[in-house]
Amino acid sequence: MQIATATAPKNPALLKLTRLAALTLAVACLLAATHYAGTVLETARSDTPSTEYVYLPDARFLRIASLGHSAAVADILWFRTISYFGGHYRTDRSYPWLTKMCDLVTDLDPQAFAVYRFAGVILPWEANRPDDGIALLEKGLLQFPDSWDLHWLLGFNYYFFKDDLQKASSHLTRASQLPGAHPVVARLAAIIYAQTESPAAAASFLQQLAETLPDEATRRIVGQRVGELQLANDIDALTNALAQYRERTGAAATSLDDLVTAGIVSEIPHEPFGGRYVLDPKDGTVHNTSHNSPLRLYVSKAREEYRKGNYVHW
Repeated sequence: MQIATATAPKNPALLKLTRLAALTLAVACLLAATHYAGTVLETARSDTPSTEYVYLPDARFLRIASLGHSAAVADILWFRTISYFGGHYRTDRSYPWLTKMCDLVTDLDPQAFAVYRFAGVILPWEANRPDDGIALLEKGLLQFPDSWDLHWLLGFNYYFFKDDLQKASSHLTRASQLPGAHPVVARLAAIIYAQTESPAAAASFLQQLAETLPDEATRRIVGQRVGELQLANDIDALTNALAQYRERTGAAATSLDDLVTAGIVSEIPHEPFGGRYVLDPKDGTVHNTSHNSPLRLYVSKAREEYRKGNYVHW
């Protein structure tokens, strides 16, 4: 006895029509999923931080709705994420959705290497979310365990923001052992081991970081942080010079030019954003005339102990 089996339509026209219908359905679902996600993200821009996470699309829904095209949806959401970041960077520099957006994109496309790297730089340094940056880097290392730059970014973030010298050393060592590792890895390790943490050292790190970044926009943001660190370094140096002037002369300086006249400094440094450094006659503090604020280093008790020599060798 023969068992009847289902076969594909023999009519070529009917077969072509069937395939066209299936393709149309897939495209429609993909567009619907993308439109839904995009609409949600656009709506989120005006939402309050307390409610905005509620409206983020679930990656499982988007993955199902995309009918196997989740990477394409991820690309579109990534474009919107960059647009969201750029809009807030130019305005309030507040990014309540940025972490969740990066997380969603990498849920849909775990191979989105650029997103992990972006998150590892921007979330700690610009969005003031170091824990989120670390979490995205660790997520990226699950997909790219032999990525030297994810390891070295993670190592620095553990050192600078989490006081975790053991994890920092572990990731930096791993990064230095991987093919293609940039010389910046060794220089960063030297900063840690030589205990030279300072605004100048952090600025040096950021300048070295910029050398490895592939896109101009991110390099520009890192450059902004370098300038803000330079502001902190200059203001601290001028403040110390003012204290030396008072100690030497017994009187307070009336202007920063007094420091040059007294030979305490050779010149007043150039303000990195085109402004000037000025002495406030009311309280004797140093200010800059541009609209940029100094970037103060993260205060770390563990790092201070490390600098004093009270640390464990690994």
